[in-house]
Amino acid sequence: MKITKPIIYFDLETTGIDTETSRIVEIACIKILTDGTRESKTTRINPEIIIPLEASSVHGITNEMVKDCPTFKQVGTSLREWFKDCDLGGYNSNSYDVPLLSAELVRAGLEAIDWNPNLLDALTLYRKLFPNTLSDVYKRLTGKELEGAHGAMADIEASIEIVDIITKDLEENTVEAIDLMLQGDRLRFDLAGKLYKDDEGVVRYNFGKDKDKSVKEESGFARWMLNQSFPAETKNKLREILK
Repeated sequence: MKITKPIIYFDLETTGIDTETSRIVEIACIKILTDGTRESKTTRINPEIIIPLEASSVHGITNEMVKDCPTFKQVGTSLREWFKDCDLGGYNSNSYDVPLLSAELVRAGLEAIDWNPNLLDALTLYRKLFPNTLSDVYKRLTGKELEGAHGAMADIEASIEIVDIITKDLEENTVEAIDLMLQGDRLRFDLAGKLYKDDEGVVRYNFGKDKDKSVKEESGFARWMLNQSFPAETKNKLREILK
């Protein structure tokens, strides 16, 4: 790929998933210069807040590991200078890494990312070049055009064929095993996905201001949900917990 100015690909490990409230605990970067040479750096950061266990279980960085590391405020000025006037890239970086980094700069008393960089998000690029409509996925996997696309029977026949192709080489390819794999560490509790069970069986919120908090410990949010237009099945399960 031709570049006319330096581009920095970077990835953040953080305390959570909210770009406005999460804090960076590690930033890894590769800067590609216009002559093709590369500069790389990895910086571990003390977020000055507790790293939740859920976050540590994903990236492996614990509170003990960052307690003696510099804070973002201490490294922010030099980091921003290194980033300034560069284009930015990563994976899902448009939605997460770029806005979170910009928010951290502002929290450190610095200017946000304001140099209008070009953004090269690998995930966005992939989805643009390889659309994930049923017809597109079917053609990529089978090499065939989907006849009668958007007809209910044709679509469901294609879905079955896609699932068969994708799962044929899985070591455990039962419906139950695949479903558990897709759920990951947030086990389904209600069909709408508003609640989940963690690996200890604690039911937690999966959205909103109390996301990841225990339903039993933060019952006020549950009572609010009961008065809103959430699915009946979700509400019935909330009532069982609140009994």
